[in-house]
Amino acid sequence: MPRPSSETARMRVPVRRPEAVFADIARRATAADRGESDLRADIAALVESGLLACLTRACLPGGDTLAACDTLRALGRANLSVGRLVEGHVNAIRLIRLYGEPAQQGSEDDAVLHGVWGADADPPVRIAKRSGNEVWLSGRKKFCSGLGVVGRAVVTAATDDDGAPQMLLIDATDPRRAAPGDWQVSGMRATASGSYDLSDHHAVMLGQPGDLLREPHFEGGIWRYLALHTGGLEALAEGVRRMLGERAAHPLHAARLVDLVIAAEAARLWLEAAALAIEAPRAGAQAVSRVLMARQAIDAACQQAIALSERSVGAAAFAEGNPIDRVRRDLAFFLRQADLDGKMLRVAAALAPSEQVVGEMW
Repeated sequence: MPRPSSETARMRVPVRRPEAVFADIARRATAADRGESDLRADIAALVESGLLACLTRACLPGGDTLAACDTLRALGRANLSVGRLVEGHVNAIRLIRLYGEPAQQGSEDDAVLHGVWGADADPPVRIAKRSGNEVWLSGRKKFCSGLGVVGRAVVTAATDDDGAPQMLLIDATDPRRAAPGDWQVSGMRATASGSYDLSDHHAVMLGQPGDLLREPHFEGGIWRYLALHTGGLEALAEGVRRMLGERAAHPLHAARLVDLVIAAEAARLWLEAAALAIEAPRAGAQAVSRVLMARQAIDAACQQAIALSERSVGAAAFAEGNPIDRVRRDLAFFLRQADLDGKMLRVAAALAPSEQVVGEMW
């Protein structure tokens, strides 16, 4: 696959010393994974450096897509959990810009971390009472990434419009509603993605029922977390390279290291081609299919990288405190997004009847 643009044409996010910010995030990652700290300091560093605001602008329609890919990959290399919260913030701001009323579109503040909480717990979220654009809710959400760090969230509630989800904006700062202890998993621990009680919670309507699922922004937006996955893959490859040291001269170690770097480069190329396609003006169904295929390709590359890193490093890859252990756990968990088989069926349905030959479809 050819590189989408030359290195000289790449525009990077203009932030002062972003490498230092990423290095500090990486340094704090082990403590966050162990639950010894949360991600507040990392988000604060991204806000204070201007990096979060620049990344948000780059991810908006018409923004600098390749710069956004670079920054998200760097976040993925530093700490996938921080990257997950940042991607949720960017997603929320995009949804507000795309579908919000003018007053809502001017209300975003990068000093307040936003999130998107769509997964229902038991009972599911419903609109209990409505007065104009304001509503009061019932039910609970789960997988609420960033509890205690996210200040404002986009949540969904089912509607009578064929079950199309209605987006709503809520304040997410009440600790009495948050249950971070519901998040008992082996990977992405630091995201604190527990549940949130929305009983009698005030919210404001955002857009119309079904807006959340509109393409090319719904499935097409997958490219942002693919950039994080690619960064995690790169972190594994770099971790193995450093740990091998002189042992990299052994033919089998050398072969695995080369395969790791090839997987990382292939993932980056898929990512950039898909991101450019979906963020192009008038992107349509073909671009969405390209993003979904990139999802499959990057998933396969990451799975290969996890296996190669475990084989290369051996038991040390499972040692608590070893960065490779944290990255492989976080990446393996992060890859398990919803309805992966359904995404591939959607791509196959678009490819099978195409009148264009493979190699000329894009």
